[in-house]
Amino acid sequence: MQVGFLLTPPLLGRYTPIFEFIFPVNGVLNVELLSHLGLIFYAFLSGLEMNLDTILRVKKKAASIAVAGIVFPMVLAPCLYALYRKIYGSNGVFPLEEGSVNAYLLWTLILTVTGFPVIAHTLSELKLIYTGLGKAALTAAMISDTYSWILFTLLVPFAINGQGAIYTVLSTLVFIVVCIFVVRPIILRFMDNKVDNDEWDDNELLFVVMGVLACSLITDILGAHGIVGAFVYGLILPHGKFADMMMSISDDFTGGFLAPLFFTGNGMRLILTSVFQGNWPLTLLIILLLCSLKILSTLFATFFFGMRTQDGLAIGLLLNTKGAMALIMLNIAWDRAVLVYLFIYLF
Repeated sequence: MQVGFLLTPPLLGRYTPIFEFIFPVNGVLNVELLSHLGLIFYAFLSGLEMNLDTILRVKKKAASIAVAGIVFPMVLAPCLYALYRKIYGSNGVFPLEEGSVNAYLLWTLILTVTGFPVIAHTLSELKLIYTGLGKAALTAAMISDTYSWILFTLLVPFAINGQGAIYTVLSTLVFIVVCIFVVRPIILRFMDNKVDNDEWDDNELLFVVMGVLACSLITDILGAHGIVGAFVYGLILPHGKFADMMMSISDDFTGGFLAPLFFTGNGMRLILTSVFQGNWPLTLLIILLLCSLKILSTLFATFFFGMRTQDGLAIGLLLNTKGAMALIMLNIAWDRAVLVYLFIYLF
């Protein structure tokens, strides 16, 4: 994403030869295709990292922290959106979007989401993943990310498909139920035998990869985003040895080559001179208020479980981490002109 930011017009983007060398015009479609594939496999690996059994048997503390981190932003986000419109509408610098239900909806959803894979990698790099704080933060992030995916599946279609959204939501829910309660037991029975006996070959792994694209295509046809199917497919696959094998095979190519193309494209949409033009102190104030919602909600939840204030603050800061889903919502809002100035990119 930092590379994309460097290619914005105020920086290296003003030098046309440099920009065209990195992103040639005749190769834009190829880059878009590869970045979309990277996003699909990124969602698949995100689902593969999450343990469905842990989610279904979640403890009360982790669930409470996750729920508080969603309820607080959902209640207070509309107020902050109204404040944002008042500040930027009064200075006359930016042509604001038309206020609508979709704008409030997407704004609220973006604030509620949490990037579980990013938090997991952060805790791993800081060597905190096996500490009490790390386990609490990781479990809360997993549950919060699961709730975010549910909200994404249920609510985003209404911002995309309009009146046909109800059919999209119902058909997508049927697809998810079939995957979890019908497809998953069959896959587990077959794959567990293969993994225990080390009988995997390249052809069978190819079918696993094809399943990612097939599930993504199904949800795309149903009217939901393709990443929903990829995430659900990764979620129903067995964990342990199989998940480690798949991560080792595909993580470097997906996380090191395909996914960065998507994040680079998002970085190219962030122009700080437009964000902070005008009353920039109030812009910083709104950003701090947006970040504070998760922190305050986490402090509120951890207080009732006797956790230290420092631990609650640390978990709140971690739960503020955004991932690919927030960027997808921002892209939807940008492409459909639901939100024009998306300074939430600064998260």
